[in-house]
Amino acid sequence: MQNLASLRHLDGKKLFIYTCPIYPTMGRKKGFDERKIASIIVYLSKYSDGVWLRQIAQNIGLSPSTVAKYIEGVLKPLVEDTSLGHGPKPLLRVIRLKPAVLQELENGKDLQHILKLLKMINNYK
Repeated sequence: MQNLASLRHLDGKKLFIYTCPIYPTMGRKKGFDERKIASIIVYLSKYSDGVWLRQIAQNIGLSPSTVAKYIEGVLKPLVEDTSLGHGPKPLLRVIRLKPAVLQELENGKDLQHILKLLKMINNYK
């Protein structure tokens, strides 16, 4: 009972407040993981013509839904998404980096520079 603070009254209800200094927060950090973003961009840079979404997921070691969320979310300004089929689950999705992004990578810009631009674009929205 050392880690439990005394009973607090809030709107007539009794609450226990857990005050353990060892584990102040639990779970993963909010937002997108930069390592996953970097691995998707590096993999896409190897295939300038594009690659299937499921192939990206399989070779990187992520689930297809995770890759899809990253591509539809944070990577949307950097990639071109071509889908075969309509609706919420298309039959085939081919993903490729936009030509401007590929050119920046070929000119020697590092991945951190591209990620900074991506953060600025997302913060502007």
